Amino acid sequence: MHAEYAAAGEPLPAVVPAGPDNPMGLYALYIGRLYAIHGTNANFGIGLRVSHGCVRLRNDDIKFLFENVPVGTRVQFIDEPVKATTEPDGSRYIEVHNPLSTTEAQFEGKEEVPITLNKSILAVTNEPDVDQTVVQQAVQDRSGMPVRLN
Repeated sequence: MHAEYAAAGEPLPAVVPAGPDNPMGLYALYIGRLYAIHGTNANFGIGLRVSHGCVRLRNDDIKFLFENVPVGTRVQFIDEPVKATTEPDGSRYIEVHNPLSTTEAQFEGKEEVPITLNKSILAVTNEPDVDQTVVQQAVQDRSGMPVRLN
């Protein structure tokens, strides 16, 4: 990252002290040597692919993790852009996020990333009480929010 900025004529300092001007916020949990789960001083990047591989959280969320997650806790990132569930009361939900891009055209937004509904998702969405129009709209919208299907 330092080399990238230096090549663009914007060299980065070797160290940015903790504080409100630090782009990583006040807290960081490192995953190995290169990546971290951290806060930010610019909330616009939360949930977007705008960093160099780190995960940005809201400052209250990273503070909670920093204070409650023991050192050495195993971290696993799960890439599941579509989730579906049937709740104990019988209500059914789908949550659809835009999948990670696999091509340059997808990354640049010139081409939509395809979404496939796997067997476990279809087991929920193909039930007779599910409104298929709502399923199709949720897949199209990719809002990242749970949508009730029945």
